[in-house]
Amino acid sequence: MFEMEPYFQAIDAAQAPGFELQDSEGNPVRLSDFSDKVVILHFIYANCPDICPLHAEKIAAVQASINDGPMKELVQFISITTDPVNDTPDVLRDYSDRHGLDPSNWVILTKRPDQTENATRVLARDYGLEFTMTADSDMMMHGAVTHVVDIGGRFAAKFHGMDFKNVNLILYVSELTNNVQHRRREPSWWDRLTGVFQ
Repeated sequence: MFEMEPYFQAIDAAQAPGFELQDSEGNPVRLSDFSDKVVILHFIYANCPDICPLHAEKIAAVQASINDGPMKELVQFISITTDPVNDTPDVLRDYSDRHGLDPSNWVILTKRPDQTENATRVLARDYGLEFTMTADSDMMMHGAVTHVVDIGGRFAAKFHGMDFKNVNLILYVSELTNNVQHRRREPSWWDRLTGVFQ
């Protein structure tokens, strides 16, 4: 992937930063809920006038390609708002329609009521991404990073910015899902026979 995609960064950490947040209906959602899937995760805020809507639409295009094939059942998309005060449940519910995300394997998350206002910004920092409040407006300074968490919770990689090729993210996710499917494969009669002689 390094040769194909200059915006790819391998992470290969044993565990991605965990979280327990909530969806727009107030249901608790943990990263560990999706331990049997590859997770494509990014941080946004709904009122962002700049990169967030473009990032969401790029993720939606990747999702549409993945959902056209057999990977759909093995991939979960997660958006996390860093502006939980303004991103009310109604705003979050509207987000998928505005940006073309398919709620069948996508969810947008916010902080729980018992968490501090900056809980999701602290989580973004744990993923290596800063959302910094500006002094003179409600805008936040930040970059765009697409995080990939492998099946089992391993923090696999990041795709930086908006210029990475969608197909390279899709190929990378396909490789991760194929690796897991191969590991889960039941031994064939040939595997069992040759195993006897090893």
